[in-house]
Amino acid sequence: MFDLGWQEFMLIAFVAVVVVGPRDLPRVVRSVSTYIRKARSVARDFQNSLEEVAREAELDELRKEAKSISSGDLEKKVNDWVDPSGETKKEMERIASEAKDVASSRPVETAAATEAASKPETADETPSTEQAPKTPDAKGAEKSAVAGH
Repeated sequence: MFDLGWQEFMLIAFVAVVVVGPRDLPRVVRSVSTYIRKARSVARDFQNSLEEVAREAELDELRKEAKSISSGDLEKKVNDWVDPSGETKKEMERIASEAKDVASSRPVETAAATEAASKPETADETPSTEQAPKTPDAKGAEKSAVAGH
């Protein structure tokens, strides 16, 4: 609080001894130190209250911002924050337009043609000239016919 040098301190001590007297000096020093503690406490409380007011003001600002976001301006605020110049939005619109042009220049495929093109052909789907699966009795008869019986 005060930055006293040793000369200033000695001057204050000399004046205190002369004015108060050596007998009452300890009681006066205790009283002065008590008042100094109280003054520091009041200053600390005042500083804390100022900091609290600043925090509340900051909270009020955050509340207002949250309220504006919840009022429907969210998309605009996000766009302003992400793309303040609007160049990204213009580029995305240009790409979307090019994609639509490319899509409109392709021939339209029917659902059946698209489905047929997407299915791979397998051996099970091709028509077969083979006979139906043989039963165990028919296999035995075929073996005996081949063996010449």
